[in-house]
Amino acid sequence: MGSASSTNRHQATHHGGSSINSYPATRNRRSSTGQRRTATPGVAFSPLHQVAGSISSAGSGGSNVPHGRIVSSGSTAAAAATISRPGAYSISRDGAGPTQVFRVQIPHEVRPGQEFQVIAGTRTVRVRCPPESRGGQYLQISVPPDPIARPNTQGMAVLTSVTGQEGGGAVPMTAEVMAANEQQQRQQNESSTHQSTPSAPPTTYMVTVPAGISPGMQFAVEIEGQRMMVTCPQNVQAGMNLRILPPSSQPGQQYNGANGVSLDRPPEQQQRSTFTSPSPPMMQMFEVIVPPGVRPNQPFSLLAGGQRVLVTCPPNVRPGQKIRFQLPISNPETNDNPPSVQLSYDSIKDGWARTIRVTDMKFQWVRMDENGEIDLSTATRFDVKHSAYTRRLTFLEGNDPRMRTGKLELVSANESSVDSCVKRAGKEVVGYSEISDAHQRSYEEKAVWFQNICKDRLRVDWNMGHIRINIRREHLLHDSIEAVMSLGRDDLRKIWRFEFLGEVGIDAGGLAREFYELVTSQIFDADTGLWLSNSTNQMAMRINPASEISCPEDHLIYFRFLGRIMGKALFDGQLVKGHMVRHLYKHILGWPITFEDLELADESYYNSMKSLLQVENAEDMCLDFTFTEDAMGMNKVVDLIDDGANVSVTNDNLPEFLEANLKYHMMERVKPQMTELLLGFFDVIPEPLLTIFDFQELELLMCGLPSINIDDWMKHTNYQGYFEQEGEKSKTVVWFWQIVRDELDQETRARLLQFATGTSGVPSRGFSVLQSNDGNIRQFCINGVTKVYSLYPRSHTCFNRIDLPVYDSKDELREKLKIAIATSATGFDIE
Repeated sequence: MGSASSTNRHQATHHGGSSINSYPATRNRRSSTGQRRTATPGVAFSPLHQVAGSISSAGSGGSNVPHGRIVSSGSTAAAAATISRPGAYSISRDGAGPTQVFRVQIPHEVRPGQEFQVIAGTRTVRVRCPPESRGGQYLQISVPPDPIARPNTQGMAVLTSVTGQEGGGAVPMTAEVMAANEQQQRQQNESSTHQSTPSAPPTTYMVTVPAGISPGMQFAVEIEGQRMMVTCPQNVQAGMNLRILPPSSQPGQQYNGANGVSLDRPPEQQQRSTFTSPSPPMMQMFEVIVPPGVRPNQPFSLLAGGQRVLVTCPPNVRPGQKIRFQLPISNPETNDNPPSVQLSYDSIKDGWARTIRVTDMKFQWVRMDENGEIDLSTATRFDVKHSAYTRRLTFLEGNDPRMRTGKLELVSANESSVDSCVKRAGKEVVGYSEISDAHQRSYEEKAVWFQNICKDRLRVDWNMGHIRINIRREHLLHDSIEAVMSLGRDDLRKIWRFEFLGEVGIDAGGLAREFYELVTSQIFDADTGLWLSNSTNQMAMRINPASEISCPEDHLIYFRFLGRIMGKALFDGQLVKGHMVRHLYKHILGWPITFEDLELADESYYNSMKSLLQVENAEDMCLDFTFTEDAMGMNKVVDLIDDGANVSVTNDNLPEFLEANLKYHMMERVKPQMTELLLGFFDVIPEPLLTIFDFQELELLMCGLPSINIDDWMKHTNYQGYFEQEGEKSKTVVWFWQIVRDELDQETRARLLQFATGTSGVPSRGFSVLQSNDGNIRQFCINGVTKVYSLYPRSHTCFNRIDLPVYDSKDELREKLKIAIATSATGFDIE
């Protein structure tokens, strides 16, 4: 089996049957002291070995032998036989033998800088001829020890059921593990209670603004051994005194110095610098005036440094008085583009916004009312316009340490929270200030930042071990599940290398791409019975509620496996072959689910539920709190609440009926499958990193930006309303396509497609076969409307239609279209 090349330009010479001849190498003898004669110090990695060597005097023999540079090394068939079976193998150098030194002769036809192959012991290595050497001369090369390949003999880890029910590949939680989880939960509750206990007021200090500092500029101060940056407030000049609040020490925030990294790295690691743990964040103190109408212990929202912050008014403070709080900010000495620190009460109207709680530095959702203030209404009943829910996933230990389990539930959106930092081995590796900065970046910049964090700070170094996955193409899904489900969570952040057994191939990236594409396309295939095409969009897949019937013994294993594969693909910058319905991306991100999300999941059922609001007497509909599920052609009546079949729907309990239906369709009907999917995903990806994306961006990141043929899109577009007669010649339509073709980048075009159809997926045969909610072909449609009907473009994803107002100018169309696209992911009212 060939090895991957250490650089891309070497792949062609070592892929499959190489045309380079292999020459034998002679092992150097040991000296009388037992030491090998001058050996090039080298470090090893598998499947490649790269050694930096120095050059001695050139010659055809003698004691001064030049040191050659090994470009790559691969085991011979005998050595590779140890990992020739399907499965996952942990590759490391624990217990490996010493480095071996060989003497080789440069082939006469090889020139400086060219490569040639030699057989060194049991392995074939490729050597680059040094600049000062010529054909016929001898080189001395150091070959690192053979890596140790350890097969996973434990087999697949068993899933643990938190409900006590067995099935689908999950077994009930043991009493021992259950007791350990209960103890852990008690400790977390005690810790949470302790953190929420009010502490003594922090000590403030007086500092003098240095000379040359003007309002808005930052200057450094050092207090109690801590260095922090202070922004000079408005109306304050150099020489004046300021009262500041120094940062408190953060427990667990320890930072190591840079560690040396050996040359034993795969190609992608050779292109980047060694990661150094981030220095502790600077703390910025903010002083704000409590807005009018805010009462003690009542939260209010404002923008601080570009991040929406949730501040609770202290007990003895009234509107008009000043309060202080502090937030971490990026260190301007290590940040090429330090963010400007801003305070603003800028309003977002009628929608949900993510804020940072200054009390515990956790992200939390809050609803903004029509006046741009936090909605503090205490109404507990469901409201189709205002109520929203987010998933809460509580992680628990499983029976097998490799496979944790968890409890999934829907809670009110303002009750859920997410950490604002990422820790690894108990140490913070990504802080709030970095995540906050990333929130304000463009999608492209977010994607690059995310991948760099995964590669530089979270991925296990190659020298610490990596994973080799062997699979048979004819048993692709079976072998892949066996391998991936046998790994622990730490293994999922190691570098993976793939081999299709019986095929000659080098995993320099191509095999990995093929693996993710083949595996995800197979598992998303509706024929497996695990997923179904969504009723409102055939390009988007939804979880099959009856997957247990299709795969009764292991359907949950498939979903846990897919979650791990999607997380690992995202971690490694690979793409998956399958688009999901919108609310699944929201569940991954922990975004609010509203009643409107039901429309995109099942438009006809959504309309029937919404029509109940217009009924004068709900009892006349003869409904109860049940839903009839079509399970593989068989009807199954499901209670939406306890004893729902005996609870009639009335005007009084109609809100609860609508709420129960929303929760059932968005989660309860596929809760076991969704639990495993999310658990697998978060086995790899830390949730705080995902807070920088919206659900549209997440789909683009996981599935890639689509290749959109504008000519094909235009050709298969229908026109209705005010555009029906003139069609594509209508002035507004001409402007629309000019903007799409000439002014929108690839990302914004993809967002426009998501806005119009509900997904960024394009049918393989183009826009001519775009389908609607009934499964029939319904091509893209632009419906002309007046600005009285709608000031902004509106979408009807079930029908692949955009209602486009007749605008007076191209500039007006551009502005309104971009706002409509941008706000489609926020849930904010743009009217």
